[in-house]
Amino acid sequence: SARNHMAVEIFINGVKYTSENPEPSFTLNEFIRYHTPYPGTKRSCAEGGCGACAVGLTFTNGDGKTVTRSINSCLRPLAACNGMHVTTVEGIGSSAKGYNPIQKRLAEHNGSQCGFCSPGMVMAMWGLLQNNPTPTALDIE
Repeated sequence: SARNHMAVEIFINGVKYTSENPEPSFTLNEFIRYHTPYPGTKRSCAEGGCGACAVGLTFTNGDGKTVTRSINSCLRPLAACNGMHVTTVEGIGSSAKGYNPIQKRLAEHNGSQCGFCSPGMVMAMWGLLQNNPTPTALDIE
């Protein structure tokens, strides 16, 4: 019998990547960490609690609308990302192309401690602002 074949195509920071027959347990975080040049997406708790792995995920919802959400990449199977667009912290800004205002403000106002989870905090806020450019304090909470 013919072997089942699954190719996952995903766009990360605008670059197309393909993964042939990914294991069902292989996460988006593992793919980003080991198969792309984007080290800003961290892996820490691997349980979705710390947010160090946050990325932006853009997809078409059931109503046909394109939406962007901040997700914990450690919890998202790569196979569940087929055809989707991922934005990492490097995708929103860098020293080479200029920093995003969120990145600038975090740095200017000493908003990090050791800095390990700062990219995840930036991406969580970026994801919020994609859908709600003027959030209230309650929205941010």
